[in-house]
Amino acid sequence: MKLNEQLAELYRSKFDGIETMYSELEKSGINDYSNPLLLHVWEYEYEKAPFKLMFFGQETNGWGAELSNIEDIPSAMSEYERFNMGRNYNSTFWSWIHWINQQLGNPNNNGFIWNNILKFGKNGSIGKPDRKVTELENKYFNVAQEEIAILKPDICIFLCGPNYDERIKEKFPDVEFNEVSDYPIREVAQLKSSHLPKHSYRTYHPGYGQRHEDWYEGVFEAVVNLVK
Repeated sequence: MKLNEQLAELYRSKFDGIETMYSELEKSGINDYSNPLLLHVWEYEYEKAPFKLMFFGQETNGWGAELSNIEDIPSAMSEYERFNMGRNYNSTFWSWIHWINQQLGNPNNNGFIWNNILKFGKNGSIGKPDRKVTELENKYFNVAQEEIAILKPDICIFLCGPNYDERIKEKFPDVEFNEVSDYPIREVAQLKSSHLPKHSYRTYHPGYGQRHEDWYEGVFEAVVNLVK
C-alpha cells in the first residue's frame, strides 16, 4: 500500500476520536482551534531522497483543511499538498526548512515531511491553542508515533525549542533528551525514543535562529556531521 493510502487509513481509523474531541470542545465552550494538520507525501521524491527527513514545527497559524466528516480526509490531505511546503509562503520558518534539507544533501524538492508537535493550533492566529484542545488531541488524535511508523524517516528534526519538550513527551512518553557536542540541552538535544529514529534532534524554532544566524547555521553543521 502506498504511503498516502496508509496515512489516509490511519486518519480514518481515528476519525471517531476527532468527532468526540469536537463534541467535548463544544460542550466546554471552546471554539478557537484550527483544523488538524493531515500529512501528504510526495512519495517518489521522498523515497529517492538520500535521507528521509521529517521536520516537526510547533503548530499551524490556522489551517483551512476542513474535516467535518470522514469523507473530508482526502481533501484535507490535499490541502497539505496545495500548500506545497510553503513555497509560496514568505516565512523564515520555510526558508530555513528548505536550507536545512539541502544541507543534508537532499534535492531542493518536496522530498521531506513537515509535521507539527500540535496537530491543532489556533483558528487563524499565532500560538498554542487552549490547553484543553491539546489534552483532547493527545487523548483522541495522538498519531505522531503511527505517522513515523508509516513513513520511517531516517532523521527527525524538532524545530520547536525547549519550551515544547513537555509536548514532545506527551507524544513520545519514553523520550530522553541527551547532549549534543558542547551545546546545553536547552539549545540542542538528541532525542532517544523507541518511536524515533536514531538521528532525532531538537533545537530552537527558526524565528529564534534567524536572530542568531551564525549560531543556528553552526547547530545544523553539527547535526549534519553527526548524520553523515
